[in-house]
Parts: sequence; C-alpha cells; structure tokens
Amino acid sequence: MAVRTGLLLLLFTVALTACSGASASDPLEMRVNTPTPTPIPPTPTPVPEEPIELILSTTQVYQAGTVLISVTGDVRAGTIHFLGREHPLTRGDHSMYSFVGIDVDDPPGSHQARVEFETHNGSRGTLEATIEVLNTEWDVDYLYFEPGEADDLLAPGVAQEEAALLADIYDRYTAEKLWDAQWLVPTEGGITARFGSQRSINDGPPGGHHSGTDIGAPEGTPVIATNSGFVIMSRYLDVRGYMVIIDHGGGLLSGYAHLSEINVSEGQQIAAGDLVGGVGNTGLSTGPHLHWEMSVHGVLVDPWRFVDGSNGF
Repeated sequence: MAVRTGLLLLLFTVALTACSGASASDPLEMRVNTPTPTPIPPTPTPVPEEPIELILSTTQVYQAGTVLISVTGDVRAGTIHFLGREHPLTRGDHSMYSFVGIDVDDPPGSHQARVEFETHNGSRGTLEATIEVLNTEWDVDYLYFEPGEADDLLAPGVAQEEAALLADIYDRYTAEKLWDAQWLVPTEGGITARFGSQRSINDGPPGGHHSGTDIGAPEGTPVIATNSGFVIMSRYLDVRGYMVIIDHGGGLLSGYAHLSEINVSEGQQIAAGDLVGGVGNTGLSTGPHLHWEMSVHGVLVDPWRFVDGSNGF
C-alpha cells in the first residue's frame, strides 16, 4: 500500500512539471492584472458673475466736452444712446467703454443716457444715467487778411470740400482700444485760440465755431502724438495746410494742422509722445501755431479738456 501511494505522488509531480514547462524546483508565480481606474474630474466650483455697473467720468459736462462711459461686468457688447446719437461699446482693458462727445450746438440741460447691453450668455439689459450739459460762453476771434489774400481759400467750395473730407475721416470707427491712460499736450506754447470760439473775418459778423485749440509756438517746434494709435491721414489741405490725423480706436481721433513738415506716413503705428511734425504756418494761417483737433464719433470736441481734467479722466 505504501509503494502504491508513493507511485501516485511521483506521477502527480511528473504531470505537474510537464504542464508548467518548468522544473519541479521552480517556484510558482501568480499575477493578477488590476485595471487602472479612470479618474473622475472634480466638480467645478461655479464662478459668480461679476455685477454689471455703469460708470461715468462725470455727470456734468460743458458743451464741447467729453464723457467717458464704461460698463463693467459680464458684458459682451452694447450701444450707448445719447442726444439722438448712438455709440457702440468698445472692449477696453477692464470694461466695455465709449467716449461720448457733446457738440457745440447740443442743448444745455439734463439728458438721459441709455446703455443697451448683451451678456456673454445672451441675456440683454438696459442701464440709464442722467448727464447735465452746461452752457459754454464762446469767445470771438477777429482775423484780418490783406485784400485778395484769402479770397481763394475762403471760397465756399474750397472750405466745404475740405469739411466734407474731414467729416468722412472723423466718422470712422475702429473697434479696438489703441490709446493709453494719459493724454499729452502735443507741443509747447500758450493757447492762442480756444475751441469753439467764433470768428470774424475783416470785421465781418461772427460765425461758426473754431474746430480746434490753437497753440502758438515758433516754427519748427516739435509736435508729438497726444496718445497712441495709427496714422489715418497725412497730407496737405487748402485750409489746414499740412495735417496729420491719428486714430486712437473706439471712435476717437486727433488732428494736427498747419504743420511746417510731416514726419509720419499713413498706416504707421504710433505711440504717445512720438514725433508727428513741426509747428508751422501752412494753409489758412496768420502765424506759426498748432491747430489741434479731437473728434469723438464724428463730433468735434475741445481737445484741451483731455489734458486739464475737466472731462473727469
């Protein structure tokens, strides 16, 4: 019986060795493949929407002044309605914004500004604010020319053609903020004629409104860009002489006229403080000076208010 039991054990060992392909002395290994679990992403924490707020640089502004209107929060686009004019909101550094220009003929009094906006999820809304337009007393400048000296330049056709050209340029809109925070006085010198002043030619009746601020300086005095942007016009005009216009984005443009020379070309990118040209006496001019203009969505406004703080920015 003992011999039979030993024989059975020997046969079992031989069979096991044959099935495993290893010698009887090799250890047995067992491997278990455990699948790697797919990680479950954490549930995102909802980000609260930033409240939408209307911010005005000032609520009281004189005729020919400018108000900077900003809309903060979750706003994708919008339009400002004021005094019968519409201004699209432009994407700024921290908000959507638009400059709103007050025309020389806009009526004094309290007027409602309405902002219609759209959020990123498609919701629409309206914000409103009251802006008080204050009356401006206009100066009268008396200009004198020798007989025949300005006949051709003062011919209605010449002046109207130039006015139409500039109106078309100043009405252009670039949907990008190109200006920086601080506005610069473009040349050294004193103010010789203020924006909006009416003019009398050779003691004739006062009429119109001066479209810019004049700064008197010796011929050739450097003229710099009041802020950054790109040159949209660089050429000679009959009334304004050598002139440069810079687009600052968002419907805001600046013009530099009666230059002695031009140092920039159309399409050129320009930074605040870059040289534009020199003070001159070209075009319809009675002495060396810079004629400085600012246009807000086609409305000519007082450029000096961009540097004296009266616009609130």
